[in-house]
Amino acid sequence: MNHHTVVVGYNTSPSSTEAVLWAAAEATARSVNLCVIACYDMPLDAALPPSWTSTDVVDRVIDAVAQPAGAMKKLIHERYPELHVDMQVSPGPATQILHHDLQPSDLMVVGSNSHGFASGYWLGSTARAVVRHSPCPVVVIRGAASRGRPDRIVVGVDGSDSSAKALIWAADEADLHGVELAVVHSWFYPYLGVDTHAAQARELTQIDAACVLEESVESARERCGVTVTAVLVEDGPGSALLGVVKDGDLLVLGSRGRGAIASSLLGSTVNNVLDEAAVPVVVVR
Repeated sequence: MNHHTVVVGYNTSPSSTEAVLWAAAEATARSVNLCVIACYDMPLDAALPPSWTSTDVVDRVIDAVAQPAGAMKKLIHERYPELHVDMQVSPGPATQILHHDLQPSDLMVVGSNSHGFASGYWLGSTARAVVRHSPCPVVVIRGAASRGRPDRIVVGVDGSDSSAKALIWAADEADLHGVELAVVHSWFYPYLGVDTHAAQARELTQIDAACVLEESVESARERCGVTVTAVLVEDGPGSALLGVVKDGDLLVLGSRGRGAIASSLLGSTVNNVLDEAAVPVVVVR
């Protein structure tokens, strides 16, 4: 796999179709290759007709995946005739195949459906698993997102190293598409009170938050040439970001890379946003 490749998973679902079309548009904008990986799982022996051999099973499963994959490749060539597309059909599981051989300079794109069951919460969807293990930024697509370039890039910052890396990625992406970059920082004073000391403490918390935001905005303006706006929100980080984004945005987050169980028990801004956001979300590890 070449460096600077846009890699996308495809399983014929509506969300993965949107992911492939989004990835094709992004690869075209970046002038890089697109790699589409269609994964398949072998059925259990108990579910097979008794007359089938193992060869029959493999051939039929591959055909069932290869036909829609071929149709998707044709659609991509019709929309983006200059784009080089590498279509791969690989045995699953997708959570292992998709992030195999990725480089930090690549971009991984996956579709995600809503998952409200306990198993999805504890074990994680394919999208969550890829986000946890990918060495490169991951874009999670939910809903119709393949219309072309984003209207705006929105990035959440909190002064950490991970958010600084997300800010760099977001600034470069805003420059690539020539769109506005909105830098969002949230703050929250958790104590209630009406005395002078509480009011002063709350004001200092807000001032500290404004300083963090101002520093991030200045860094972004030094890196990119597009309009950079500052958004300071009094709310939790996940709620703040979800309240700012609107249809057509691309939302960018940094991730500290906590494990699945820790994220479930302690709460994760990334997981919360992935569950609730209706726009494409980029997670930069």
